[in-house]
Amino acid sequence: MRKSFPVIWALHGQTRTGKLEASRDRVELTSRGYTFAFARDAIAHFGVERGATNRLRGLPAITVSLAGGEVVRVASLGGAGSLHEVAALLASDGSERVRRQELAGAGT
Repeated sequence: MRKSFPVIWALHGQTRTGKLEASRDRVELTSRGYTFAFARDAIAHFGVERGATNRLRGLPAITVSLAGGEVVRVASLGGAGSLHEVAALLASDGSERVRRQELAGAGT
């Protein structure tokens, strides 16, 4: 089942507005004219960043580090609490089992 969220995302110094779609095996970030996708199992680590320097257009962001060294940051445009939904979605393995350790601090 695919889930979709409106987001702001940044990769290689470029910030884009678009959407995050996640399926059982992959995560896809799209914006007008640009797509970045990766396999769920390529996520090496992620965490919720709340500091002023780590925000995207003033919004708290999730920093996702991928196994190949790429780092993408994602901020939700879906309203209050939706950043935690995105974090839970990234933490799941596609079958809704959540890696709780990755979400430590997400509720603060």
